[in-house]
Amino acid sequence: MRKLCPNCEELLKPTSNPEVGQCSGCGWSGHYWRAAKEPSLPTTPPKMPYLSIDIETTGLDPETCQILEIGAIYDDWTKPIDTLPIYRRLVLHKEYRGNAYALALNANLLKRLSGQREPWFLDPEQVADDFATWLRENCGWDGQAALTPAGKNFASFDRQFLKRLPGFEQVVKLHHRTLDPAILFWQPEDEKLPDSKTCYERAGLDNKVAHTAVEDALAVVRLVRLGIKRLRGTP
Repeated sequence: MRKLCPNCEELLKPTSNPEVGQCSGCGWSGHYWRAAKEPSLPTTPPKMPYLSIDIETTGLDPETCQILEIGAIYDDWTKPIDTLPIYRRLVLHKEYRGNAYALALNANLLKRLSGQREPWFLDPEQVADDFATWLRENCGWDGQAALTPAGKNFASFDRQFLKRLPGFEQVVKLHHRTLDPAILFWQPEDEKLPDSKTCYERAGLDNKVAHTAVEDALAVVRLVRLGIKRLRGTP
């Protein structure tokens, strides 16, 4: 993440002094070591917790392609980002189907999955119960309340894969409404909602896509935390 103003958390712009930045919002200037590296918690935290979820797959078609990795971050607005509960699992399949681009992109994941089985490797039919157990034990979930999922394109992409895992929709209760951070970085001159790259740039995040489920889920948490604080009336 790029450096943020310690006062208003807007981006710091370079100055003639390479060690000093100037805020693009309030005008603060100072040495980079004084800058904020993560968005702080709002003075008045939102009441709605959310679950940032991201997956890596063997392709784009949920009917024929498969989930390789699942990452999730639970944010109830009470902890710094680096202490939030993290879920990461790799999903084993008897054989892998997908398109060449996605398979090449996830070559490292496939290499790991082809090696010795690790405790965080799951068969598809194990994922639902394992995920629900993590939510109960680490996030205080009661097993009944519908959780609000968050993510870029979660409803149209990630959810379509997850619901094809055995029992997932029955065991893991997700609200039908999704928190998409794009709306938090929409600007009046935009003709459509900004894509991930644009959101990252406007938030001051590194716009290089990590292509790991946990890092992408963490990026969404950062987008939400920065975006929500910029809403009018949110300190």
